[in-house]
Amino acid sequence: MKIKRRYSVLTVLLAGFLATSIGGVGVALYLGLGAAYENTRNLWVLVADNELVSLQRAMGERMDNVGARANWVASQVTQGRLDPDFDLGWDNTMRALAADEMDVMAYGLINGEREFVGYNPADMSEIRHTLAPDDMLISEISQLRGPTNNRTSFPRWDPFFNQPVIVDWVPLFRDGHYLGVFVQYLSLSNLSHSLVRGREDSPGVPFIIIAGNRVLAHPMLQSWGDHVATTLEQDANRIQRSPIPLPRTVDIGDPVLANLGQSDKLNYPAYNKGTTTSNVQIAGLSLNGHYSMIVTRQLDNTPFSPLILGIHFEESLFDAEFDRLVLTSILGGIVLLLSIVLAIFVSRHFTRPIRRFAAAARSLEAGHLDMTPTLPGSRIREYDDAARSFNHMIVALRDRERITSLFGKFLPPSIARELLASGTDSGVLPPQQRDATVLFVDIVGFTSMCEQLDPARIVAMLNAYFDTVTDIIEEHGGIITQFQGDAVLAVYNAFDDLNQHADAALDTAINIQKAVKNRLFDGQKINCRCGINTGRMVAGNVGATDRLSFTVHGDAVNSASRLEAENKRLGTEILLADSTRNQLADPARVIVAGDILLRGRSQSTAVYTVPKNEI
Repeated sequence: MKIKRRYSVLTVLLAGFLATSIGGVGVALYLGLGAAYENTRNLWVLVADNELVSLQRAMGERMDNVGARANWVASQVTQGRLDPDFDLGWDNTMRALAADEMDVMAYGLINGEREFVGYNPADMSEIRHTLAPDDMLISEISQLRGPTNNRTSFPRWDPFFNQPVIVDWVPLFRDGHYLGVFVQYLSLSNLSHSLVRGREDSPGVPFIIIAGNRVLAHPMLQSWGDHVATTLEQDANRIQRSPIPLPRTVDIGDPVLANLGQSDKLNYPAYNKGTTTSNVQIAGLSLNGHYSMIVTRQLDNTPFSPLILGIHFEESLFDAEFDRLVLTSILGGIVLLLSIVLAIFVSRHFTRPIRRFAAAARSLEAGHLDMTPTLPGSRIREYDDAARSFNHMIVALRDRERITSLFGKFLPPSIARELLASGTDSGVLPPQQRDATVLFVDIVGFTSMCEQLDPARIVAMLNAYFDTVTDIIEEHGGIITQFQGDAVLAVYNAFDDLNQHADAALDTAINIQKAVKNRLFDGQKINCRCGINTGRMVAGNVGATDRLSFTVHGDAVNSASRLEAENKRLGTEILLADSTRNQLADPARVIVAGDILLRGRSQSTAVYTVPKNEI
């Protein structure tokens, strides 16, 4: 028969660890880096598009809030609930509007005298000035058009605020009479600020373009406005007179926007498989050694369409991510190497209990029970459980051998347990004096039964009888020290600590009487008598060196035998001395049966029995 090659647990663990770890890391590095780089590009494009969607939603919500506010004011005026001519009511309503976040630079009323009377929502300071020509035009158009919903003007330069603004306006009519125009001024600088608010640490530059090349919003628009405010007078006048007083893509100071026309449209199939819509375009621009990606979204349903939302970022973001992946791979390799070293150390440490277990099992297999070592515990639960189970098994085997040698010397289980706990095989227990109760049980008329029955039936009857009596005695905590022919001597509290040992002995006698009366033993009817006495006695071993027995000595033992014999004279089945009665938890359980003279006493004493109806 061919012997199969065997491997140690350490070898198997290390081989499995190296195969899975090195193989897994190698495949991951080979397949993962390229895919990770491409996925990173796709992710950045998707993130850019999601930011554009968020920007579009924010702009829409902002303009919707402005329009809803304007239409609400117009409806209140139309219904007569708000009167621009009632200064106190109008002023209170305007101030109440500022409680909400208005996202406007100023708001108020263009009255019939073509004067703007409004408020700055930041501090509720009053603003009052004569209308610019464009605002006067709004007032005139409003009177001609009649009641209508709010309108949003194209961006223009406002000389009062000295910056480009967007004006939202709605005419106010009641009962067909023109009362003025409710206007709201939106600052383009604030619009640009809202682009970067909350994304200061995010990569990429957002922007909004209208009319092909005019920048409506950009993080650098504020600095451009500050430049216009401090530039030469002729340049300022030129900008103010421009039909679109907004910077061109080449004026804002963003090189990517300045060269937007030179970008190349990219075909991005991986991105096109996503959930984006068809009005998203992706372009690339190489400029001064830097490559930038531009993601734009065109909106056609705005007051100044077409409007282009966009964001651009450098592709170096992907390079940085790739470098991080490479660095992570190098660090992962170093960690893997350290893990292998650690795995060797840990595997050797963890397999040590298994090697100990195998050595102990070989010793046990060879029959060297006494030489089999005790396995130490372990912090690993399974190893610790195995060591405990093995140690318990060794102890059990050793106990079995000891019990085998001791069983022929001592019969009572409690004595055997005490001998095992002593740690020696001598079978000798130190003698001791104890207050205990003795029960002596004898069969009535056993001599005549022996004359009438053959020996085999006598033995069978006695075995059945002793089985019953033994079970009852041990059930109540008694220890049988002797079988004297047909008599049984049992003690309570002579060796084991037993509370209420007098009650236990009395209960045993009562149950024995009931058992004897209610059954036959190998077809024979048996009657027995019980004597119970409590007193001081000596418990210990007697006999030869190789054949010992546990027994008790003392006058209290002899008195129990005499009490059993007195049952015949007094016509009772159970007799107990007054020493036992005094130990009962309830002395009323027994009644006086007569007087006898016990050994060691100068005068007779009362003895007690159990009422007939209790047996």
